[in-house]
Amino acid sequence: MSVNDAVHSTVVSQKLIHSGNRDFGIPVANIKPLIKLMVAEGATFEQLLPNTKISPSDLTNPNKNVSIHQYLQLILNSRASVPASAYALRLGEQFFVNYDGVLACRVMCSENALQAMELLIKYQALFTQVLSLDFEVVDDVGVFSIEERIPLGAAYSHFVEYAFAALYSLGRFCLGKKHINIAFEFDQPHLGRQSKFEDFFCNPVKFDAPHNRAYMPLETLVLPCVFHDEKEALANEKLCQQYLTQIRNDAEIIKKVKSAMREMPFNRISLESICEKLHISSRSLRRHLQDNGSSFTVLLENERKRIAEHKLNKNDVTVEKLAEQLGYQSAASFSRAFKRWYGVSPIQFRQGWHET
Repeated sequence: MSVNDAVHSTVVSQKLIHSGNRDFGIPVANIKPLIKLMVAEGATFEQLLPNTKISPSDLTNPNKNVSIHQYLQLILNSRASVPASAYALRLGEQFFVNYDGVLACRVMCSENALQAMELLIKYQALFTQVLSLDFEVVDDVGVFSIEERIPLGAAYSHFVEYAFAALYSLGRFCLGKKHINIAFEFDQPHLGRQSKFEDFFCNPVKFDAPHNRAYMPLETLVLPCVFHDEKEALANEKLCQQYLTQIRNDAEIIKKVKSAMREMPFNRISLESICEKLHISSRSLRRHLQDNGSSFTVLLENERKRIAEHKLNKNDVTVEKLAEQLGYQSAASFSRAFKRWYGVSPIQFRQGWHET
């Protein structure tokens, strides 16, 4: 496999794991570990799937994608099903065990824990696109903090717990230690999970804190990585840089497609018209979008949803006129699509039913 082939395959797999762009689809394969773990915890499909528009049969379709909205609802259902569980920690640990991308390989080649943390921040887009990670050393203590990059609502805690667990597990592995000295702070209430979190991290855990942070003393930061290798570090650094460049290039293409759509009447938008406007072949555009877990259909539907929500909230257009503006053949076709998006009709949405 060439370097370019390795980067391409990694882009396809890793980008879809933590994709936060609302135009991205999330493969069902990436939500199944959560569902399987919740079932093992005692949850039922009747508890996990309400309001997600995900059916049990969807879980057998390897080509099925779900939206970020569906994924967030699944997380909320999971947390409600087993409220005192530390399932997200176990899920993050499983991610560490089962997945080994180019970023993990680059971190493993680090000289010490401090360099590993700096690399994680430098290439954080390779790990997550829903969270923003930061690291700084203050008075010989490394402070690692997590914030949301996109609005995650009540599901934010899930991602924080997941990320801390994955990184802590990777850290112990890279340093070859059963225990590393790190203190954790969560901005959420403990909900009866204090002992479970302390048992997992084998370190002090504080809840109801102002921020989501991990504190690493100097003695931890200077610990050497057991896999340190300069030659492999350079090779993996090259892969990380190429991968990061491709993420940015693909994001730019999606931005251009959305911009082109917004400059055209919906009844004139087609894959061919967009490709002509962007001077790109339909095959190339499909590949770029597919690499991001998206498609022309998803982008077009999201643009329609954006306009529909804006117009209905302003209450300045009839449903019939809005359907025409969005390129639907009839108000009935638009209403069916809208109910599939939001679970209510356009008229009910305008009346505020979606807020109850």
